[in-house]
Amino acid sequence: MITLQMGSNNLGRWQIEDITITDDYKRAFGMDPPPMASITIMNDSGNTGEESVSTIDYIEVYR
Repeated sequence: MITLQMGSNNLGRWQIEDITITDDYKRAFGMDPPPMASITIMNDSGNTGEESVSTIDYIEVYR
């Protein structure tokens, strides 16, 4: 799991994240990613007792 943002600085504002997932995978596991994989997007507010909502508009994955 890689945290992109935390805290309340951008609360209530749309955010655009631009990442290179293969680089993230290499940093996390020390090797190239497999030819086929899954992407999971989540938020977590279990420790705060608050509610978390994420709205995903568009995900583009390309080589």
